Amino acid sequence: MLPVRIFYKSRLFVAGVTLLVLGVGNYLAAISKVAHYQQVVTNLSPQTSQPPLFGAHGDEEAIPSEKWERWEIARAKLDYYHVVLSGGQLMMSAGVGCLLLAFITLRRQRLRHTLTRRLTSDGSVQGPALTS
Repeated sequence: MLPVRIFYKSRLFVAGVTLLVLGVGNYLAAISKVAHYQQVVTNLSPQTSQPPLFGAHGDEEAIPSEKWERWEIARAKLDYYHVVLSGGQLMMSAGVGCLLLAFITLRRQRLRHTLTRRLTSDGSVQGPALTS
């Protein structure tokens, strides 16, 4: 078993754990907000129609309604949380990649350490060790 000290001395391992934790946090926070704002947008969209163009003359009012503004705000927040969700997925992927690289690096260092320990000072191999 490897001591814990080896893990927290590895910058790749620390970066991987940090990215993974932050990515999971962003993902979990965004997934609930996306569901909430998706529901808000779907509830408001059948009730709202496109506001008239600026400066258009006619029977309709030139100022957008309150429902339209609420729909626009909900749509903007939905888009924002989609970006947060994508960022969380990206951070989780990068964190897993860093962790894999850290484990591969630590495994190679451990194998190299055991090989050099088996070598004696005169260069002969004491046990079944690979030389390259």
